[in-house]
Amino acid sequence: MTPKYDDALRGYAFGVLERDGFRCRYCGLDGTIWPNFLYLSWDHLLPRGDPRREQDERGAQAYIVAACRFCNEVHNRTPLPTEGLTPDELVEQKRRLVQERRGEYQAFWEAMVGGGLAHEP
Repeated sequence: MTPKYDDALRGYAFGVLERDGFRCRYCGLDGTIWPNFLYLSWDHLLPRGDPRREQDERGAQAYIVAACRFCNEVHNRTPLPTEGLTPDELVEQKRRLVQERRGEYQAFWEAMVGGGLAHEP
């Protein structure tokens, strides 16, 4: 008998994570490698109130994708057009924004941390 879990990684989001191969749909973070699995979450592609978001479990899962925490949160509150777009089109729309922001963070990291400019304790 498989135990029931009430957290996302082992419970309610596991089916979506498994469907997406335990990889972030935006950056490709591989959750099959430990401890990357701990950084996975799921991303609702539609805003609250969108009737397609409230479909039955199978339909709703089409509009939920595996995402690492960074990619899920970086543009989480940015309103994006959703009308008439497929789940894959919604992912691609957000992926462009996420990759742009990742580039900004990488440039910051290279200048302030990776380049040796970080203050030593």
